[in-house]
Amino acid sequence: MMESYRQVSLPRLLAFIGPCVPFAALGLPLVVNLPEYYGTTLGLGAVVGVVFFVVRCFDILVDPVLGYWMDRTRSRLGRFKLWMLICLPILFVSTGFIFLAHKGVSPAYLGGWLFVLYVGFSIAALSQASWGGVLSTDYNERSRIFAWWQVGNIAGIICVALIPVIVNTKLHYSYATAVQVMGLFIMIMLPLTIGLALWIVPERVSNAATHDIRLSHYFDMLKRRNVRCILWADLFMGLAPGVMAALFFYFFEETRGLHRGQSNVAMFLYFVAGIVGAPIWVVMAKRLNKHVTLIISSLIFAVLYGAMAFAPQHNAPVVMIMTFLNGMPYAASLLLTRALMADIGDEVLHETGHDHKGTLMAILSATTKIGYAISVLTISVLGWLGFNVKAPADSPHAALIWVQVFFIALPVLFLLLGAYAMKDYDLSPERHRRILDDLMQRDVL
Repeated sequence: MMESYRQVSLPRLLAFIGPCVPFAALGLPLVVNLPEYYGTTLGLGAVVGVVFFVVRCFDILVDPVLGYWMDRTRSRLGRFKLWMLICLPILFVSTGFIFLAHKGVSPAYLGGWLFVLYVGFSIAALSQASWGGVLSTDYNERSRIFAWWQVGNIAGIICVALIPVIVNTKLHYSYATAVQVMGLFIMIMLPLTIGLALWIVPERVSNAATHDIRLSHYFDMLKRRNVRCILWADLFMGLAPGVMAALFFYFFEETRGLHRGQSNVAMFLYFVAGIVGAPIWVVMAKRLNKHVTLIISSLIFAVLYGAMAFAPQHNAPVVMIMTFLNGMPYAASLLLTRALMADIGDEVLHETGHDHKGTLMAILSATTKIGYAISVLTISVLGWLGFNVKAPADSPHAALIWVQVFFIALPVLFLLLGAYAMKDYDLSPERHRRILDDLMQRDVL
C-alpha cells in the first residue's frame, strides 16, 4: 500500500495531538472565562464584548495571508511544521500578558495583547490543521486523524476546565488566581508539546508548484460549491457552542441557580462527553460517509440543546446530566468539517494543479472565528438589554429572560441551519478515491 494511504501510527498520532492541549487550553478561556473575567472581575464591563468582537474581526483578515504563505512555504523542517515553530514565542509571551493581568488594565491593553495572542493562535491552529490534512490522504483515515485531534483538543479543554475547580473549590483560592494558573499551565505546555510533535511527527510536502500561487486564490476557493457548503455549516455549527460558551456561567448561575463550582463541573462533563462521542462519529462516518454524519450530528445536537429549556432550577445533578448529553455531538462538527476540507484540498489539487490546503484551512478558520466573534458579542447585546455584566445577580428579571432566549433559541436555530447548509455537498468517498488514484499517477501528492 502506498505511503499516503497508510494508517498513521498511534505514537505519531499522540505526538501530533500533543499541542492540542495548550492550544485548546487557550481557546476555551478566550471564549468562556476571559470575557467574563475581564468584564466582571477586572471591572471593564460590557465593553469587553465589543473589544473581543473587534479584535476577532481584525484577526480574521490575517487568515488569508497566513494561508497564502503556508501554501508557498517549503523548508527542510516542512511546510506546516515551520509555522508551528513560529507560533511558539508569540503565544508564550502574549499568554502571559493576557492571563496574568491585574485589575486596572484598560480596554486598550486587552485589545492590543488580545490581537497578538489571536495572531499566534491563528498560526497555531491553521498550521496544525493543515499538517493533519497531509498526514494521510485516505478518506476514512482522515476522520480518524481529526477524531484524535478533537480528542486532544477536548483533553486540553478538560485540563484547563479542571483548574478553576481545583483552585477555587479544593484549594480555596480566588477566581483571579485560577485564571492566572490557567495561563501558567498553557505557557509550560506550549514548548513541551510543540517540541515533541516537531521531533516525532513527519510531514509529507506536496510536489505541486508554488511559483504561481496568488493571494487571490483565497477568494477563488469561495466560488466552489463544496467549499461554501462546509463554510456555512462550520459557521452555523460553530455559532451554537460559541453562544453556549459565552453565556455558560450566566445561564447556569443566574437562571438555574448553580454556584460557580457546580458550573465548572457541568462544563467539565460537557467536554468529557465530547471524548466519548468522538469515536461514535468516526464509526458513523465510515458507514454513512462524513457529510451525512455531519448533518445527523447537527440535528441530534439541536434536539438535545433545545431540551435545555426544561433544565430545572437548583437541581445540579439533572442539569449536569443534560449538559453531558449535549457534549456528545459537540465533537462531530469540528473533526468532520476539517476532514472534509482536507478532501476538498485533493479535489482542488486535481483540478488546478495547486496545493491549497493551507488556504482552505485558513478559510475554514475564518468562519470559525466569525462564529465565535459574534458569540462573544452576545454579552454586549445582553448588556444593552438590561443585563448587568459587572454584577449579574443584580440584573432584572426581564434581562434574565433574554439570557435564556439567547442561550437556547439561538444555538438551536444555528444548528438547524448548519445541517441544511450541507444538503448540496457532493464529494463522495468513491469520487475522492478516483481523484487520489489520478493524483498518484501524476506524482503530485
